[in-house]
Amino acid sequence: MALLWTFSILLSHYQLLKSSIFSQKLKSYPRCPTSTIPHRPVCVITGATSGLGLAAARDLSKEGYVVVIVGRSQQLLLETIRKIKDRNQDAHLKGFQVDMSSIESIIKFKTSLRQWLLDSDLHCSVQILINNAGILATSPRVTTEGYDQ
Repeated sequence: MALLWTFSILLSHYQLLKSSIFSQKLKSYPRCPTSTIPHRPVCVITGATSGLGLAAARDLSKEGYVVVIVGRSQQLLLETIRKIKDRNQDAHLKGFQVDMSSIESIIKFKTSLRQWLLDSDLHCSVQILINNAGILATSPRVTTEGYDQ
């Protein structure tokens, strides 16, 4: 059994390496209705004002994505946008203040995001969603709507 498991792991790694070595690095964005205006792909990242969310926002903005940064604090959103713009002046960023523990705030965000996408003439859909927002809750917490946080 151990031999079969080892062989299976080695075969998986070989296939992964073979596909990454011999394939070209292509930017493939999902298809959208044809238009004369080229569309930039859109990425939404929650919890993007620090840590992994910030790193993802910074890297995806370098790859040409329009990055929608979602956070609780308007001040932290502005600082995050400034930090990314300092490193990449061509970055296309938009910040939305959202309390992810409030269903009402999330629904308001959904409506605002949809309207902003329509007004901005961006890609027809969100290509990447990174749900990175979170808290370290050491005890049970209940939202204002009565849901477990």
